[in-house]
Amino acid sequence: MAWVRARLPVPLGESPRLARCAAVRRLGAALSEDARGGAAVEFALALPLLVLLVIGIFEFAVLLLSQSLLQAAASEAARTGITGAADAGLSREESIRRVVARIAGRLVPPERVELTTLVYPSFESIGRPEPFTDVNGNGRFDAGEPFHDVNGNGRWDADMGRPGLGGPNDVVLYRLSYEWRPMTALFRGILPDGGRVELRAAFPVRNEPFPAG
Repeated sequence: MAWVRARLPVPLGESPRLARCAAVRRLGAALSEDARGGAAVEFALALPLLVLLVIGIFEFAVLLLSQSLLQAAASEAARTGITGAADAGLSREESIRRVVARIAGRLVPPERVELTTLVYPSFESIGRPEPFTDVNGNGRFDAGEPFHDVNGNGRWDADMGRPGLGGPNDVVLYRLSYEWRPMTALFRGILPDGGRVELRAAFPVRNEPFPAG
């Protein structure tokens, strides 16, 4: 019996393999109970995604606000233009651009806003092509086919609108466009084309019967 006890480094009746398994289980249990530093590692892994999410929400909110301001600026510019009036010392167009800068300039740089105005015979003609005679019946305008030059520029146009602010009772479409860019360098670097988005706003009106002059 003394010889058996000398050869066995474990309690009597327990094999070396079982002893090693028990030791591994005790070590695993000890490690699982020691959570010191685990929270810090998890936070370090989640922090970049959290920062990206927060910045993304901020950028999207700015994008929506810019679109809203652009539409509000187009609406206010149209309401100013229908009167035919102008601020003292300014032309009619300059007065309208001042309105755009006042509304959209709270967030959108006015110098990057493009304003275009097109005059139409009626609301139904907005965005419509100039009428033409489809001689060959292919459904599209071809060179040499007769057409009605609505805007008077001497050529056929897919949009019959005439540039200008119009006169009394004219229908005018006010259009604003602005190339929005992310405010943070992070998103400008990871999004295609630097994250540029073309924002557009339009507002059609009929001019008041103001005195032509």
